[in-house]
Amino acid sequence: MQTIHPPDLTHDKVRRYPRLRIPVPFGCSLSSLTTRWWCWKPVSDVGVVYDLSLQGACVSTEAAIKPGDKVSLALRLTKGTPPAEVAVATVCWTNHQFHGLAFSTVSQSSLTRLTEYLNTSGIAKE
Repeated sequence: MQTIHPPDLTHDKVRRYPRLRIPVPFGCSLSSLTTRWWCWKPVSDVGVVYDLSLQGACVSTEAAIKPGDKVSLALRLTKGTPPAEVAVATVCWTNHQFHGLAFSTVSQSSLTRLTEYLNTSGIAKE
């Protein structure tokens, strides 16, 4: 697994990793890694990805997550291929049911799939 350190989050800087606005949003599944005292088992939920980069995503979900929570993600980039797994992502912001996620831990194979998906869409840069 590769650990990805979040970039400096000042708003006046150009993004290091371009964000791809998904023309046809795709599904994902989320599992909360933050332990809640009232829940003894991991909570899984579904979401829709609206934009994506190598460092994060904007996801719409009804999951009960808030800034600072840790989640894992399975991104269903294309049909017929295994999902790209994000072992750890941190919720950075929320706006109603939309959540900004910063990826922290991504396997090398999932990072390769993300890069290929973004390159196919003409967005990613090496």
